[in-house]
This record gives sequence, C-alpha cells and structure tokens, in this order.
Amino acid sequence: MKINEDLLQEGIIVAAGKGSSTDEGGKKPSLYRFNAQNKLIISLHIKYDRIHFRLSDLTYKSLKKDEISIRENEVFPEIAKKMKILIERNSSPEERQSTFLACMVAIHGNVDSESGICIHSTYFPSWGTYNNLKEQLTPVLGLDCPIYLDNWIRYKAYGESKIGLAKNYDTVVLIDAGWHGVTSGILIGGKIYAGKHFLSGEIGHSLINPQETELCACGSSGCFEQQISEKRVLTRVRTLLEHYPGSTLAKEGKGLGLLSVFDAADEGDSLARTVLDEVINWFAIAISNIIMFFDPEIILIEGEYASKCRYMEKGIDKRVWELALPRLTRQTALLFSDGQSVPTLKGAAILGVDKFYTM
Repeated sequence: MKINEDLLQEGIIVAAGKGSSTDEGGKKPSLYRFNAQNKLIISLHIKYDRIHFRLSDLTYKSLKKDEISIRENEVFPEIAKKMKILIERNSSPEERQSTFLACMVAIHGNVDSESGICIHSTYFPSWGTYNNLKEQLTPVLGLDCPIYLDNWIRYKAYGESKIGLAKNYDTVVLIDAGWHGVTSGILIGGKIYAGKHFLSGEIGHSLINPQETELCACGSSGCFEQQISEKRVLTRVRTLLEHYPGSTLAKEGKGLGLLSVFDAADEGDSLARTVLDEVINWFAIAISNIIMFFDPEIILIEGEYASKCRYMEKGIDKRVWELALPRLTRQTALLFSDGQSVPTLKGAAILGVDKFYTM
C-alpha cells in the first residue's frame, strides 16, 4: 500500500516480519510496528529557580530527564544558554539535526504562542514586556525543528484532556491553586483557548470581593488569588487563634501551613473550619462564574488546594451548586486531582506530537 510505503520511508513504521496465512492459504501479510523513537520531543519548563528538561518519544514515554539551576530574575539570553546546555548534554549532534520533532517551552506568564512573544513574565521582570523569546532561542539552540512557547498551565490542561482526569472531555477548565497563586488552562472543542490577547486563564485576578481594600500583587484588589492566598489563610488563623483556645492549630507555631489547616479541618477543628469556610465561598464564587462563562464539561482543581481535604472539597462542591443556577440540573463535573495529574512537560510532549500526528 502506498500509505505504508510513505510511513516506512519516513521511519514512522518499520517492518516486523510476516503474519500467518488464512485457512484458505494465500500470501502471508506483511507486519509492521510503530517506531515510537523515530522522532523525539524536547520539553523545557522554565520555573523561578530552575529549568526542567524532558525528552519524550512519540508515545510520550520519558527517555531522559534533567534540570539546571537559574538565578533569581535571570535575563533571558543567559537562560537560553542554559537551555542549550540541557539539550546538548542529553542528545547527540545527529539527533539535533534530524531526530527532534519539536521543542516545547513552558513559561510562567502571558505568551503569544503563535509568535513566541512573552507579553509578561511572572518571575522575570528583567525580560520586560512583549519580548520575542522564540526569535532569541532559534539561533542559540540551533535545532532543526519548530520551537513552540506557551504558558505552562495550557500544556498541563492539554495533557489532562488527552490522558488524564479530563480524558474524553472537549471543554475543560483546569485550575491550579497553591502557594504560587491561581491560574487556569482552558480547552474549548478539544483545543487550547488562549484568547484574542493570550490572557485567557488569568482567573486568579478576576474580581470576586469588591469590598476588599488591600492591594493584590497585580495592583488591583479583591482578586480571587488574593482572597485564598496561603498568606491570607494563615494570617486569618493567627488573628482568630485567641477566640479558639482549644484549637489544635495553636500548637503549630512556626510550622503552621496550609496542610496543617486542612488536616485540622478534617479532624473537626472549629478554627480551621471557620477559616476554610471563607476559602470555600471564594472558590465557589470563582467556579460558578467559570461555569456561567464557559459552560465546561469538567473543571479540575490541582495544586496545594487539591490536597485531599475532605471538608473543603465537599464544601466547595456544595456551595458551587448553590450559586450556579441551582434550579438547573447539574451538568459540569467538578474534580479535585488525586495527585496523579499529568506533568507539564508530558502535556507539552503530547501537544508536540499532536501538532504533527494524529495518534
């Protein structure tokens, strides 16, 4: 068949011998197998203190992993050099010229994925605004494959929709909430929705408390991220401690953290539940707004706020359906990650493969 000849020529399949004839006899069929390592995908995730590297085959299997440290607010040209170091110490010159299918780069910030322009970086003010990172990376990395850049949460959401908790769902919202803040990845019709100006998913800075007077890090006030921040939760606990002398949280001292508040709430601690009731309400307002805006099939919550706190999860679930058109039959699934979420680098590899092949 012509299609098999083309796939053989490209190395996507390889000959695997002959099969058995049918009972009626006849020519034995030729057998082929998928050559998963015909092409490889590079995934790089630039975090605030290091760059993570992953080399994957066409079945998304991880072949190599590596990382390298970076300085606080390091300028992008230096980061590009370190990305090159990671690639070169995990591949041969021959692979870099013919084997790589794509280089997927995940960053924290607003990214124009079509041009590779970083509109704003969360952790690196030195990058400035509207900085064309792809233009700088191409000559430095010297790869004979396309380079794609996008916000890390979009890669993660894409991976979840393909092989994770959101598998088989076309319209997905993934919320990641924790110490770093709140962000989300949105898929509509099975495709990443970035928005006209590549700002989609910035739900952490959606206004949910107009009465708030304290400024958020973004310069506004009343943001979702601000209302549920770890700092705010722990401050509320410490402020209310004198009113709950029997609380187990009084023993935590400097070790007080979100997880200890979650554990205390599940054990029935009144102080922990009082503080988490506030968090539950803010979460429910944000989620109900998402449901009204996007009408997704499923909403996933990951990060520190998906730490298996039964009290909080049940509270959010109940409160959401009190707010989001309660007279209608519940349609949107709301799930909290079980700790088995699809890693960002794997999600990036999946998208890299899908840009070229339909697996």
